[in-house]
Amino acid sequence: MSNTPNQPVRKFGMRDKIGYTLGDLGCCCSEQFRAMYLSVFYTLILKVNPFHVGILMMITKIWDAINDPIIGALVDSTHARKNGKFIPWIRAFSFPMAVLAVLGFVNVSNWAYGLRLAYMFITYVLYEAVFTCVQVPFGTLSSVMTDEVNHRTALSRYRSMGGTIFMTVIVFVGPMVLYVDNQPVAGRFLMLAAIFALIGLLCLQITCVWCKERVVVPERPKGEKLNYLHVLKEISKNKALLGVMLFSLIGMIGAAIVNGLNTYLFKDYFGDVKTMAISGPLNVLYAVIVFAITQPLANVFGKKEWCCIGAGAAVAIYAVLFFVPIHNPMVFIIINGICFIGASGMQVLVWAMVNDAIDYHELQTGERNEGIVYSAYSFFRKLANAASAAMSNFALGLIGYNIHAAVQTPEVTQAIWKGYTGLYVLGYGLAIAVLAWLYPLTKKKTAEMLEELKVRRAAREG
Repeated sequence: MSNTPNQPVRKFGMRDKIGYTLGDLGCCCSEQFRAMYLSVFYTLILKVNPFHVGILMMITKIWDAINDPIIGALVDSTHARKNGKFIPWIRAFSFPMAVLAVLGFVNVSNWAYGLRLAYMFITYVLYEAVFTCVQVPFGTLSSVMTDEVNHRTALSRYRSMGGTIFMTVIVFVGPMVLYVDNQPVAGRFLMLAAIFALIGLLCLQITCVWCKERVVVPERPKGEKLNYLHVLKEISKNKALLGVMLFSLIGMIGAAIVNGLNTYLFKDYFGDVKTMAISGPLNVLYAVIVFAITQPLANVFGKKEWCCIGAGAAVAIYAVLFFVPIHNPMVFIIINGICFIGASGMQVLVWAMVNDAIDYHELQTGERNEGIVYSAYSFFRKLANAASAAMSNFALGLIGYNIHAAVQTPEVTQAIWKGYTGLYVLGYGLAIAVLAWLYPLTKKKTAEMLEELKVRRAAREG
C-alpha cells in the first residue's frame, strides 16, 4: 500500500532496513556525540560550573520536550507529497541540524562568563528545534513503511544497529582523539563534531532515498483542522503509550546519567580515559550477539517479556557491583558488556513497542495520528534527556568534583563508582517495574490487536 497509489512502490526489503539503520546512525552522529561530550566540553573546555551546565540543559531540554508535540501536530497536518509525508521533513531539516551540531563545539572559553552561557543557550535551543524536525518524522516513518509485525520488529532491531555502530566507533575514537595526556583538547572536539555531522547528513539523505512509505495514511480533508486537544485527550487514555513512555522516561534517565558519568569513571576512577577505547572492539562482538538474538527471543517470549527478563538480570549484576567495587578496567568492561546484552532489549525493542502503541491508538479511536502519538512519546524521551543531562552534572557537583584539578581525591573517585552503579540499578529497576505493571501489550495481546486491525482496514478499504 502507498500514499501515492498511482506510483508502484517496491516491496519491503533489505534496502528499507539498511536505510532505516543509516537514518538512526545519522541522528546519532550529532545527538549521541553531543550527549557524550557536550557536557564534558562545557565543563572542562569552557570551564562552566557543572551546576550551571545542569540548569542550562534542564531548561533547554524541557522547552524542547514541549516543542515535540507541536512539531508532531505540524507533521500530521501536512499532506503527503511525491516521496511521502515524513521523508520530506527529514530531507529538509537534516542540513541545518548538521550545521548547528558543529556550532555547539566552538571554543568560546575566552569570552566573558555570561556571554559563554548565552552562546551555549542559543546554540543548544536552535539545535534541539531542528533536531526535533528530523527526529519526529524519522521515528514515525517506520509505522508507515510496513504494517507487518515481523517487519516492524526487524526495523526496530536494525534501527538499534545505527546507534550501536556509532557507539562502537565513538567509544574507540573519542578517547583516543579528544584527549592528550588524559586532558581534553578543545580543537579536537570541534573537528570530530564536524566529521560526524557530515557523516550524519549523508546517512539521512540516503535514508530519504532508500526508505519508502507504504501504509496508507488517511488524508485529513482540506479545510479541516486537527483537533489537537482531542487527540491529546485520546492519547492520555492509551495505556500502551503511557506504559512505554513512562518506561522509557525512567530507564533513559538512569542510563543517560550513567553514560554521563562514563568519561569521569574511566578518567578519574580507573585513572586513564583512553582505556575506554578498549571497549570499542568488544562492542562489535556484543552488537553482533544482540542483533542475532533479539528478534528470536522477542518472537519466543514477546517484546515486553524479554525486556523484563534481560534487563532484570543486568540489574542484579550491578546491584552486586555496588557493594563489590572493581578496580580493573578490563574486568569492568567485560562485565558491563554482558549487562549490555541483557538490557539491550530495552533499547532495541522500544521502537517496535512505540509502533504497537500507535496501532493501539488506532484500535481504540479508529484514527491514526502517527506524528502526534510519536511526538508524545518523544516528549517523554526529551524530558528524560532534560533530567539526565542536568542530573549527571548535578551529581558531579554534589560529590565535589573539581573541574580545575588534574587529579580528583579518593573520596570523589569512590563516589563516582557508587553513583555509576547505584543509578544503573535504580533507573533500570524502576523501568522494569513500570513496564511489567503498566504496559498491556503482551505477546498474545499484540497478536490479537494486529489481527483485529487487519480486519478493520480491509473493511475500510472495501
